[in-house]
Amino acid sequence: MDAMWRRLCIAWLALLLASTAMASASDEAEQRVLFVGNSLTYVNSLPLIFELTVQAQGGSPRFRADMYVRGGARLGELEQEPELRKLLDSGVYRVVVLQERGGDALCLRQGSETDDGARKRCEQMTAAHVGLARRAREHGARVMYMGTYQSSPQFSAMLVRAESALGKQMGAPVLEVSETLRKLQSRHPDYPWLFSDNAHPGIATTTLMALRVYQALEPNAPIRPYALCTASNLYTTRLGEHAFVQHDKLSAATGPARCLLSEAQTRSIIDALSVPKG
Repeated sequence: MDAMWRRLCIAWLALLLASTAMASASDEAEQRVLFVGNSLTYVNSLPLIFELTVQAQGGSPRFRADMYVRGGARLGELEQEPELRKLLDSGVYRVVVLQERGGDALCLRQGSETDDGARKRCEQMTAAHVGLARRAREHGARVMYMGTYQSSPQFSAMLVRAESALGKQMGAPVLEVSETLRKLQSRHPDYPWLFSDNAHPGIATTTLMALRVYQALEPNAPIRPYALCTASNLYTTRLGEHAFVQHDKLSAATGPARCLLSEAQTRSIIDALSVPKG
């Protein structure tokens, strides 16, 4: 009886070790990513475009992306929402990408020109950024700060500097967008850089942002040009009621695949990428 019991225990231990190893291998094969932001994040479904970008680099998908977003929302507003706090506290996300409203970070460059109320709002914005980054890191996530963009050369340069300063306070790499986007727009004015409202990102700008995330995650890997094609619907300026949108809904096929950018177009974007700042 004792010998049989020992064999059962050994078999159970072997099964436990095997299942643990399989779970560990699965974790390594697929990392969860959470994008947090506003309409700059969800117009053209940045998490989905990021996944398609990763898949185009070969091998099995290594990242599974969700998003927590509200139109026009500041990160300081999202920080107060219990649902987002619960997601960050869950520990399931290995990567968290934060994105503020377009241009809001410029308050860091205005200094003494602003009144006391504006300075206080800027301090609160900074504190929210730092708090979100800290919360995500405390639960095992790598944090990245996604840049936004301005069309004016003067304000674009100011924005990049402001976002870099914010990223340092957050302890997060900054994924620069604005100056690279301006450079690309001058070289390829016919690419779909902007949405139909001429404010939100077009599919080419969303792809630039997705490539920035991939570049930060795989800094030593060459990026292969690819045709960006999908059978999924992309979000427009109308998101719907739910702030938390999961991978399965983002990637659900809704019809035949259609190509949004050609390989030549993604090559142009890749060629313009520089080392992420921050």
